[in-house]
Amino acid sequence: MPHSHATPSGLPPRILLPIVCALAVGGIALLSLAGWALGLPHLASVFPGLPKMVPMTAVLTLVLVPALVREVRAPRDALLTVLPCACVMAAALLLLGWHGLHRTAAPFVFGGDAQKSVWSVSSPVTSAMFLASAAGLLCHVRPRRVRHGQVLALAVLLLALLTLAGYLVRDTYLYDLLPGKGTSVLTALVFGLLAVGTLALRPRSGIMVALSGRETGAWVARRLLLSALALPVLPGAAVGLALRAGAIDGGTAIALLVWGTIALFTGAVWYFALVLYRFDRARHAAEQQREAALAQLREADAHKDDFMALLAHELRNPLAPIRAAADLLRLQDRMDRAQLQRTSDIIGRQVDHIAHLVDDLLDLSRARRGLIALDRVPVDLLAVVRTAIEQVRPQIVRRRHSLDSELPPVAVHVSGDHKRLVQVLANLLGNAAKYTPEGGRIHLAVHAHAQTVEVCVRDNGIGIDAALLPRVFDSFTQGTRKAGRAEGGLGLGLALVRRLAELHDGTVTASSAGPGQGSSFVLTLPRLPAPPAGA
Repeated sequence: MPHSHATPSGLPPRILLPIVCALAVGGIALLSLAGWALGLPHLASVFPGLPKMVPMTAVLTLVLVPALVREVRAPRDALLTVLPCACVMAAALLLLGWHGLHRTAAPFVFGGDAQKSVWSVSSPVTSAMFLASAAGLLCHVRPRRVRHGQVLALAVLLLALLTLAGYLVRDTYLYDLLPGKGTSVLTALVFGLLAVGTLALRPRSGIMVALSGRETGAWVARRLLLSALALPVLPGAAVGLALRAGAIDGGTAIALLVWGTIALFTGAVWYFALVLYRFDRARHAAEQQREAALAQLREADAHKDDFMALLAHELRNPLAPIRAAADLLRLQDRMDRAQLQRTSDIIGRQVDHIAHLVDDLLDLSRARRGLIALDRVPVDLLAVVRTAIEQVRPQIVRRRHSLDSELPPVAVHVSGDHKRLVQVLANLLGNAAKYTPEGGRIHLAVHAHAQTVEVCVRDNGIGIDAALLPRVFDSFTQGTRKAGRAEGGLGLGLALVRRLAELHDGTVTASSAGPGQGSSFVLTLPRLPAPPAGA
């Protein structure tokens, strides 16, 4: 169970409730003793004529208070709990034996009236509740006996509530059975508070585990229990008032009481059923989200494995020609200048390829963490296009592609970082060259509009499958490698393109008619108004 939040007093509710109950019980007992000592009978009874809390009951109550407090403050110090409980249990057994020998059912008096004599002893009902209350506290000393102690406390609580109910229906058999034997209102209240304090001692043990905690079941159980204690009072009070007024007879009163209780409980159960239904719906939705998250994690883990294999492959490919070139350089005495130049070109091209892979990895990592800072200034997009074409031209020439461009006659300005925009367009052009078989066609067009400018890169290459199209801008996503496409990649270029486009307040989209039908990528950026002449 999570730790409870502290109350304004600094104590968690698990400790505060038993201590409050103990203080209230001790206060009631001391008030009753003060009434007997000062000759103020109303302090020992709620109303004149009702049974009083006799001094022995008050004394035994005060003996139990330290046991309850000690069990809260020092639960491992069993002796501090055992001694008071054992004393009260022994006194209760002696009282019950005394009443049995003398066949009395009311407080025994050593001479005089039980309502006036200081030497009155507790009634059998009160003695039995003392015995059960002390035994319930004593059970909390042993963890395996906590449940039994809670059951005893619950029984005392219900008996105390029944005794209080007996005071509401005077001149009845219930009153003669319990309050009429000498158990006062204050005594019943004391035992109710003792029972509540005992039940609150171990909220995560025994039968109390069903009520404590933040679980849905505990939340519903607490409110159902509160309903079970409070709802019958409403029809009972209404029927009692109707009987006193003579509006209904006894049979009608019983029928109305039963019907009213059933109606109220039906409404309460129905309400909590709807609450549970909403909780189940929310739990089901949370489980679906969890399953979706697990699926994404499994997919990410699979992508990670694929990426590691792909990275190893991409790094190994350029290493082979570099190793071969190194072997040739060892024989440089036998090589002419042309051979040395070709070997140098091989090494430079493969090193550039490795550097490009590493740069893509670093740039994507920085972009995801928001570490890429753009030097945004007005940029001529046509100049960006020309620079990007020059960067990719060796790859296009090597694969014997034809590249044609469609550019507006006047300059088109955007707000951005010249270097990063060149990187975006170079990646789009390089992607087109990479995924187009040798001898293919690549078309680049710039379309200027009033508020935006679009750069479209279209090819007649292998195209994009419909299932792959929604994920084409995700990291480590690649199309199936075809024969004749020796150049690879890590699937990072388009992911980096999308991130850099977003940093420029732009978008990038992809479209394809399907495999073998080519593909088209459109970069859209906000357009700046043309600068004044001479600027």
